[in-house]
Amino acid sequence: MIQRWLLLALVVSGAVHADAIDDFVNSELARQRIPGAALGIMHHGQLVRAAGYGFANIEHRVPVHPDTVFQTGSIGKQFTAAVVMLLVEDGKVRLDESIRSYLPKAPKTWQPITLRHMLNHTSGLAWDPPLDLRKDYSDDELLDLLYTVKLDFPAGSHWRYSNTAYELLGLMIRKVSGESYGDILAKRVFGPLHMRTARVISDRDIVPNRAAGYEVTEAGTFNQERVSPTANSTADGALYLTVLDYSKWNAALEAGGVLSAASWADVYRPARLNSGKTYPYGFGWFLEHGQGRVYQHGGSWQGFQTFFIRYVDPQISVVVLTNSNSASPEIIARGVAARYEPKLALPPGMPIDDREPAVSERVSRLIRQLMKGQPDAKEFAVMSPEDLKGYTTFYLTRLQPLGELQEVRLFRRSEIGDDALYLYRARFANGLMNATLQLDPQAKVSRFAMHKVAAWDDALPPE
Repeated sequence: MIQRWLLLALVVSGAVHADAIDDFVNSELARQRIPGAALGIMHHGQLVRAAGYGFANIEHRVPVHPDTVFQTGSIGKQFTAAVVMLLVEDGKVRLDESIRSYLPKAPKTWQPITLRHMLNHTSGLAWDPPLDLRKDYSDDELLDLLYTVKLDFPAGSHWRYSNTAYELLGLMIRKVSGESYGDILAKRVFGPLHMRTARVISDRDIVPNRAAGYEVTEAGTFNQERVSPTANSTADGALYLTVLDYSKWNAALEAGGVLSAASWADVYRPARLNSGKTYPYGFGWFLEHGQGRVYQHGGSWQGFQTFFIRYVDPQISVVVLTNSNSASPEIIARGVAARYEPKLALPPGMPIDDREPAVSERVSRLIRQLMKGQPDAKEFAVMSPEDLKGYTTFYLTRLQPLGELQEVRLFRRSEIGDDALYLYRARFANGLMNATLQLDPQAKVSRFAMHKVAAWDDALPPE
């Protein structure tokens, strides 16, 4: 059944032999078993290509078009950050003020946490909040629940991604301004930029051209799990957008619109840790420098995976929106960028001399533990029991279909913030993965993440 709809997806997308970009995207849809994808390429602030591939809805055989509406996942965080900066410019909040100045019922232990810490993921707040995703909450109920979150580390001492922090920022925006972050976006960003289909998610509303989200597994392809309206309206990335909307947002970014130059400087400033070292994340953007200035972010939510990348110096941007929970749109976006501008192609990856075999053995052990659903909590520096449970479930479903682990090789070693950073490539019986290990100064795991790759010599993600 999967093979049949994939064949149909290639036919519906058309232009199977149109050019190198179409050929590449279609081949990735087939290889990654992605139902549908939308692509936008922008150059010098202008949309130069918008295309759809595969199906927005498998059941009704509806093809993806440039105006197909996808859920953003966490690439929506850049919009939450923009709203916070608008409030900074309005004089309603200050970046280096404690969150308790705006949410005074927050725990006293949160006093050192500033808005800057929350925006750049150095707050110490948990990765995910302890929400029941099927339950609706009032704002006050949601705040009371979030206030139960214990800090994983002192503010500013580490970098660790936190959806909890962005959900709190959304609630703070309403408390301070009297408006939801979505209403402010509609009035001050989406409306002025003519992003006509950009909005907060709503399952109840009639949304023309809305794509369905899918869970693609070894057992088959299934519709996304239902979540409550609350879970689909928080400020950690619960937005609908099209690639056409993103082209207008990108044009504003290129022109330095929406915010002042000083605000954009804050947005793109790396997080500064208490040690004085920096971490390459701004406000809603990962920061790269291997190919000039590059700003990028991915998103994952409810059967959708997305990726947006801006190569600042050549002014080339690519957005890829997919409706599969297991897709890797980053591979597609970087591959498209390299085919549009060959200078953006990355060199092939290759193993390097491994001078720390004990670390490599540790990586192999971590992978095998995750494949059994039994990671050792003592390995991790900052991982609450709740986060560890969700983390384990996430990787268990992605690693088990790959079969036996056959080989782990080191491809890069560098430093990031206060930590040592290792990039490995893992070969399984049924596929390949990049494994990124980050060790803090006490040799505890501060981050361990895995992502699919197509070939052993695929280019490495830039530092």
